[in-house]
Amino acid sequence: MAGQKEEILCCDFEVRGRVPKDAFELFALVQANALGLRGFIAQVSEEKFKGRLEGEGKVIDAFKKLILAAADYVQAIKEFIIKNLKVIQEYTYKTFEIKVNLK
Repeated sequence: MAGQKEEILCCDFEVRGRVPKDAFELFALVQANALGLRGFIAQVSEEKFKGRLEGEGKVIDAFKKLILAAADYVQAIKEFIIKNLKVIQEYTYKTFEIKVNLK
């Protein structure tokens, strides 16, 4: 195999806005799984979702772009914030999932 293996990154993310909970979580789940991302999303308040992403940097970026592209259609999404971006040695999640009651 030529080339070097892409680094695995992880980050926390927040999506703010008044979006339909089930529809948005399912949309995020489908997009993350299609891209091969791992981690989770959970609604933490009426207008905020939080989660974690694990994957290649370009894939995390693609996920952010997909969510923001959806924001063009769903005016309720106000912002997508990525925090604590860092390199990890191995994945800590097996898949991307929807978590309930994250406090």
